[in-house]
Amino acid sequence: MTVHKNQNYFGETKHLAFRPDIEGLRAVAILVVVACHAGVPWLNGGFIGVDVFFVLSGYLITGLLVKELSATSRIDFLDFYFRRLKRLLPGLLTMMVFSSLFSAVMLAPYEQVNQALSSSSVYFWVSNLFFSLMELDYFSPQAESFLFLHTWSLSVEEQFYLVWPIFILGLFSIARKNIDRGAEKVLVAYLGLVFVCSLLLCLYLSYTQPLWGFFMMPSRGWQFAMGGLLFVVGNRSGKGRQDKTASLARMQWAGWAGLLIILGSAMLFSEDMVYPSFWAIFPSLGGALVILSGIHQPSSLQQMLANKPMQFIGKVSYSWYLWHWPVLLLGNILFPLAGVAGKVLMVLVSFGLAVLTLFSIELPLRNRPLFARRPALTVSFSIGLMIAGYFGASVWEQKAKVWANSGDQLRYQLVRKDLPTIYSMGCDDWINSAEVKICSFNADNPAKRALFIGDSIVMQWFPGLAKPLLADGWQVLVLTKSGCPMVDEPIYYDHIGQEYTVCSIWRRTALDQMMSLQPKVIFTGSASDYAYSPGQWLEGSRRVVDILSDAANQVFVIPGTYRLPFDGPLCLARQEWQPDMLSGINHCAWSPAEDQDKHVLLALSEVANAHSNVNVLDLNPLICPKGVCASMIDEEIVYRDFQHVAASFVEQNSGQLSALIKEVSEGTDTVR
Repeated sequence: MTVHKNQNYFGETKHLAFRPDIEGLRAVAILVVVACHAGVPWLNGGFIGVDVFFVLSGYLITGLLVKELSATSRIDFLDFYFRRLKRLLPGLLTMMVFSSLFSAVMLAPYEQVNQALSSSSVYFWVSNLFFSLMELDYFSPQAESFLFLHTWSLSVEEQFYLVWPIFILGLFSIARKNIDRGAEKVLVAYLGLVFVCSLLLCLYLSYTQPLWGFFMMPSRGWQFAMGGLLFVVGNRSGKGRQDKTASLARMQWAGWAGLLIILGSAMLFSEDMVYPSFWAIFPSLGGALVILSGIHQPSSLQQMLANKPMQFIGKVSYSWYLWHWPVLLLGNILFPLAGVAGKVLMVLVSFGLAVLTLFSIELPLRNRPLFARRPALTVSFSIGLMIAGYFGASVWEQKAKVWANSGDQLRYQLVRKDLPTIYSMGCDDWINSAEVKICSFNADNPAKRALFIGDSIVMQWFPGLAKPLLADGWQVLVLTKSGCPMVDEPIYYDHIGQEYTVCSIWRRTALDQMMSLQPKVIFTGSASDYAYSPGQWLEGSRRVVDILSDAANQVFVIPGTYRLPFDGPLCLARQEWQPDMLSGINHCAWSPAEDQDKHVLLALSEVANAHSNVNVLDLNPLICPKGVCASMIDEEIVYRDFQHVAASFVEQNSGQLSALIKEVSEGTDTVR
């Protein structure tokens, strides 16, 4: 398609000159991204490297299109998409195929279902839509189980490539009708309009539909438009060149300031922020300043960015971005307790794969003369490969579903639903309301009344502790609120991203109601991983236990279960699925440190010692005999996730639980 020829504001050639400083900026962006995902503690905000990539893409793609239109008065759409596919597809397909094959061997079948489902969206560059519709928060722990999550940004860029040439062509058509204004002013005006509208949409969605604000191209379009504005304003030929040269010193300072903004954002930002919102303006502006500072003349910053190591990292940045995420995730499966050395090794492996992919696959295919001579055939072949990838992912998904629903694999899935019966009775309303809902068993005998009150960690013991009580004719009452500690202190709850006020109201109401119930025995407790200081654990527990002690003849305080550093059933499923030569890497057992949750146990013991009718009932020895927490004991699955114990295991060990209670009641408790 063509437009009438306009004044040539952007030079005679349709090609962009290579800028070493931009290659170096790519290196900065990929380094902070990889560091963030590898868990470098002082670069928690390294995800902002993607924002820099978006601005870079806006600058370069707008530049290519504007230069082509300015020099030839047309856009060769076939050539444009041919070059994009030739640049992006070989590396992507290589990563996808090998990561998928490795996943099919290393991951449990029911894990593979989601991997296959997400991979099918990658081949058509719509994984950002998949993850947003799936309501997957990029910063949530669950996100770390998706091997292809990082491709969301590639999908955003590809969608930008799809619409941007048409948009730029339309702007030049408008400029033709307003020839007196010139192409530059038209481009600036409309790019500015896109920038403002998209930024406003981004701000709105960040607070109302945060997943759409994060993942979707329209809410990221302002970053591409910012890059486009940079090119149009900064790369005019002739007019203004002398002014720019005169302000070289200011541009140098602006460039260094931009780099500091990027690095500062990477160090100061965190996953707890509402993002992108207005925070994304900072790294985007930083990238823009670095680009702008090197448009006309090199400076000290450009010289630094142009050194050989930065150039090499920048050259391999796309391939490294493709490989780093799946290598880190799969590496954590191979080495589940990897320390710093393990993380460094994973990063080096991903970099090595990136270099290998670039020089053995990407560059040879990119420079092959046959493809340049037949762009239409290349585009058609590329689309065929994308379709083949999609169907391959679909076959993988169906196979994984069959594997997941057979033998022990099905058992490892079903154990996740192995919950105490109280949850099916509606006792626990979780975050939904502060209403106290009491579940009652053996209602005919209020003279012998036992009461359970606490969060899901203490309630996991209900099947085993209640069984002998019910057999002996006791009435058992349950008051439970998941995620709500029996500690009279406010708590921030990650799941809702704010203070858990429903918990505070429920706990106060439940304690008030409990006084009128006159129980003989109370079982209470909480998980040990709530974000309380030792002082909060002590004083908050004291205030609750003082009330419980006055309400019952005997109170048992149960400390939290030891948390596994892995998902118990998932580890077992992987171990059973993997080839014999690899299954040994997942031992599915863990020995907690001797001081694990010690401050909590000390606080509970001190509180209990202040009351003659209160005892600490530590049940961890039952699930971690001899200090080893195993996912399976005597062919019985212990954990139903990384922290909660399976109800069937608890019930089968009710005899041991009764013995422990008797031991503690008789004063032979060894945990204090």
